[in-house]
Amino acid sequence: MPTPLRLFCLLLLLAGTAQAQLIPQRNNRTVDSLRRVVAQHPADTNGTKALVSLVYNFAYNDTALAGQYARQALRLATRLHDTVRLARIHYNFGTMNGAAERARLSIAHHLLSAKYNAAIGNKLWEGHNYSNIGIRYTDLGEYETAMRYLLHGLRLREAAHDSGGIADSYTRIGQVYVNQHNYPAAQAAYEQSLRRWQALNVPPYILNALNHLSIIHRDAGRYPRALDYIRQGLAQVKQGGDSLDALPFLITLGVIYQKQGQWEAALRPLLRAERLSALAPYHSQQADSDLQSIIGETYVQLGQTSQAGAYLRRALALSKAVGAREEEIDALEGLATLAAKQGDFRAAYTYQHDLSFLKDTLRSDAAARSVTEMQARYETEQKDARNRIQQLEIGRQRLVLRQRNAQLLAAGAALLLVVVAGWSLYKRRALRQQLELEQQRQGLERQRAAAVLEAEENERRRIGSDLHDGIGQLLTAAKLNLHALGQQLGPASDGAQASRQLLLDNAVEVVDESFREVRSISHNLMPNALLKRGLAAAVRDFLDKLPSGNGLRVEVEAFGLDDMRLDPTVESVLFRVIQELVQNIVKHAHATDVTLQLVKSDDELTVVVEDNGVGFDPQALGPDAGIGLRNVATRMAYLGGRAHFDGVPGRGTTVTLEVPLAAAVTAG
Repeated sequence: MPTPLRLFCLLLLLAGTAQAQLIPQRNNRTVDSLRRVVAQHPADTNGTKALVSLVYNFAYNDTALAGQYARQALRLATRLHDTVRLARIHYNFGTMNGAAERARLSIAHHLLSAKYNAAIGNKLWEGHNYSNIGIRYTDLGEYETAMRYLLHGLRLREAAHDSGGIADSYTRIGQVYVNQHNYPAAQAAYEQSLRRWQALNVPPYILNALNHLSIIHRDAGRYPRALDYIRQGLAQVKQGGDSLDALPFLITLGVIYQKQGQWEAALRPLLRAERLSALAPYHSQQADSDLQSIIGETYVQLGQTSQAGAYLRRALALSKAVGAREEEIDALEGLATLAAKQGDFRAAYTYQHDLSFLKDTLRSDAAARSVTEMQARYETEQKDARNRIQQLEIGRQRLVLRQRNAQLLAAGAALLLVVVAGWSLYKRRALRQQLELEQQRQGLERQRAAAVLEAEENERRRIGSDLHDGIGQLLTAAKLNLHALGQQLGPASDGAQASRQLLLDNAVEVVDESFREVRSISHNLMPNALLKRGLAAAVRDFLDKLPSGNGLRVEVEAFGLDDMRLDPTVESVLFRVIQELVQNIVKHAHATDVTLQLVKSDDELTVVVEDNGVGFDPQALGPDAGIGLRNVATRMAYLGGRAHFDGVPGRGTTVTLEVPLAAAVTAG
């Protein structure tokens, strides 16, 4: 039977039909009108407003076109210093990246939007941004961070008296508590959510809260309370007229009957749920696999083996197709039980073998943690028992000694206290020394990394300067001498002199090509754009000089870096890292499109490098990772940042760099 948390996930997948009704639909007449406004006002606030509205119209239907309008709006709003529109544009960037499962880039844009909304005093949209950041951290599984942002968003929405936003915040907080298995807190949050959505009369979210509360009470064994919430939900569905919304309640009702051993009663709502699931426009194979497994288990308990086998085999095939391992476990358990009941022990053994292998694969880490916890608990209990025995023995000895000689007892007690105090002091001093040594080691490691990077950068600058000032000047002198020689030869008067003039012209051309090559190498080693105009300009200059004949299209976007300079060390190290990543793409990825985004918030710089090349599996590299990737990791560690490699063979690669920024940022 599925776990409580997995049933929550199943019902969330099935709930997409109701909430999909809230997605804005594109109005072609409105779109045409907005495009005319943009054409008539290409450089003022009216044009920016129209572009933002176009982003909203296409955000859920054509994300590529929405992104183009958003970038156009961002350029215009930045030029006009339109803080209101900048806040909206970064919010749209955040939501679009969130929908594309680019959680960290979405967080960076929402942080910028929150900053602009705070600057104009818009607590409502500042709260919306922090709520979305909490949702993205929930997607990443970082629940403590998610809860911190969700609570901050709730406070801002309360300050703005946003009833719908407050209800939404309680819904999101309840989901985080569910993911943390804190069901009492989840119940309290969903009860708040239900009351507020009922006051606002928003049926989809009322149904969502009712269903979660029914599941929480069901898994706590409070079946009458769970059934009461189910009845409320089905009554709400009946009033609303959309029978598909009954689907999660029917599944919950069926599981309640299963838990009570009422298998015949469980089958009726589950089969009805299956029929509704087939009609749902937003159909999830993972949810369908879980539902098939639940129905199959019911048929197993009823002894209807043919139906049970059909459902369980269908559940197994669906779960394998979508890679839903937990659903695959349920299907294998049901098939093993069914085969054993039918006396087909060979098939039962095969299913059980596959089941064991899958469980070992999925739960090895959990088992290791459990064993470690059990071992620690056992050792603690053993230690406590030994301490109690030791205390009893000491008490007996003290009693004997007290009876024999009170003075001897006092001396022994004093000696024992001295020994214990001395041992405690020794251990504390040893631990303190160990901590100091570890801190010194880490400090030396940081100094070593800093020295290596500084020496490397100085050597690049020295070599670049030598090439430019030394070899460059020699080539210039050689070119001048060759021109002087050409003037002495004069115009060609015979074949031999014409041949010599041709050789001279070739020599001049070779010197020119050598000079250009030396200049290019010198600028790569010591880019003037980085020294004079900063990171964004240096990256654009570097990418503009890539060979154009290989069919590679590069797009660069920078947000929050206009007229701002970062710490020179940060700029230099990040420029080398971006160089390394782009050169890896050119050499190995066989890509046709590369997108590079630099997004600066108050305390962090996020860099995303994405290509559509052959991709790779970062986990498969292990300790054999290339020198380039190790250099990237080393440089990011020196800056106190992190590098995330997201790659799938055949689907391209996305590298996300996160760098914490110092408080001081200089003007460009």
